[in-house]
Amino acid sequence: MLTTTQELPGIGYLRASLDEIQRAMTLSGDRAVGQFKDARISSVFQPIYSISHRRIVGHEGLMRATVNDKAVPPLNLLGNVAETESVFLDRLCRALHVHNYQMGEEDRWLFLNVSADVINRRRDHEPFFSELLHRYNIEPRRIVVEIVEGFIPDFRLLTEAVEFYRNAGCVVAIDDFGAEASDIERIWRASPDIVKLDRKLIAAAEFNIKARRILQATVALIHESGSLALLEGVENEAQANIALDSGADMVQGFFFARPADVPLLAGDGGIRELSERYASAEGLRHRSLQPYILKFKAALARLSSGETLESACGELSLMPKSEQCYVIDSNGDQHAPGLRGPRDARTARFAPLEQTVATNWAHKPYHYRATMHPNEVQISRPYLSITSARLCVTLSCTFRLGEQTQVLCCDIDWNEEDGHP
Repeated sequence: MLTTTQELPGIGYLRASLDEIQRAMTLSGDRAVGQFKDARISSVFQPIYSISHRRIVGHEGLMRATVNDKAVPPLNLLGNVAETESVFLDRLCRALHVHNYQMGEEDRWLFLNVSADVINRRRDHEPFFSELLHRYNIEPRRIVVEIVEGFIPDFRLLTEAVEFYRNAGCVVAIDDFGAEASDIERIWRASPDIVKLDRKLIAAAEFNIKARRILQATVALIHESGSLALLEGVENEAQANIALDSGADMVQGFFFARPADVPLLAGDGGIRELSERYASAEGLRHRSLQPYILKFKAALARLSSGETLESACGELSLMPKSEQCYVIDSNGDQHAPGLRGPRDARTARFAPLEQTVATNWAHKPYHYRATMHPNEVQISRPYLSITSARLCVTLSCTFRLGEQTQVLCCDIDWNEEDGHP
C-alpha cells in the first residue's frame, strides 16, 4: 500500500524491491508522487501518434522533479545520482508512471524508460518489473520498454535485456538512436520492435538537405532491419513535414501534443490536416514536371517512328533542368552515349563515372518499373545520380523499335537548394 502522509520512513536506496519503492510513494488525490532525497518526483505523459492511423497509439511516461517547489530539469537530477542510487530512482519513476497511467480498455501502449545503468550494473533486471505489472494487473503487451542502446557498451547485456523484456511479453524499443555511440549493426543484431530516432536528427534535417536525406535513409535501414521507426522531438510544422516525408511510422513531440499530467486520449495531433497539405505539396512538385513529361512523350513517339536520339530528344534535352536523355534495352544495358542537357553537372572529378556506354541499369527502380508497366511514364523518387553526384529524378517509359522493347530515360536535376523544375 502507498503511504498517504508526507512523513516517510528512511529509504534504503541500495534496496530496490517494489515494497521499498512504494514506501517512497505517497498519494495526492488519485495520483502518486515519489520522494527521492529532497526531490519530489511526479509523472507526465506525452502522446505518441501513428502517422498512418492518424491517432494516439501510446504515451511515454516522463519524469518531472521539484526541489523546494522549484522545477529541476530531469537531466540535472539524473546527472547527480550516485551509482548506488540509480537503480532505485529508475524503478521509482517506472512505478509512478504505471500507477498514474490510465490504461483503460482501449489498446494503447505505455512507453517506459529503463536506465542503461540498470542494464549495465544489474543482470537480475527484473523480477521487480514482472511484480510491478502483476500488482497493477497490467498485461505486458501494453508496455513498451525503452532502452538507450548507445550507453550500453557490452552488446551481450543489450541483447540479454531485449530478450528478457520480449520474453516477458513486452514490446521493446531502442531509444535515442543516432546519438552518442549508436550503431546500426547493433540494431539489426538486437532486433528491437521499435527504434526511436534521437531528436537531433529531425532538428538537423530542418536546416540541412543532406541531413534530411540521411534521415530518410536511416528510416529505410531501420525498416530493412525489421523494426518500426519513431521520430521524437518534432517541435514545429517544418519538422512535422520532414517526419511525414521520412517514411517514419510514428511521431512524438511538442508540435503534436505536450506532456500532461492526465494522458491525452483523443485527437489526431493535426496529422490529418498536415497529411492533406503534404499530399497537395507533393502533387505540386509532380505538376512541376508536366512540361518535361509532355516533351518526354513527344520524344517517345519520335523514337518509335525511327528518329535518332539526338533528333527525338533535342527539345527535351534543352529544357533548363534536363541532365541527360538515354536509351537502355529490356535487360537494362545502355549501348550508346546519352544526350547531355544544360544541367549535366559532371566534372573532371567524376571522370571515371562519365562514360555510360556498356553500363547496366537493370537494378534501378526506373528501369524495372518501366518494364513492369509498359507504355506508362514512370517518375522515380529523388536519388543521387552516380554520373553527376547530384540529386535527380528519372522519367522512364518503354517504347517499341522494330521487334525490340527499349526504355527511354531522362534524368532531371532535383536539387532542393535552388528549387524543383
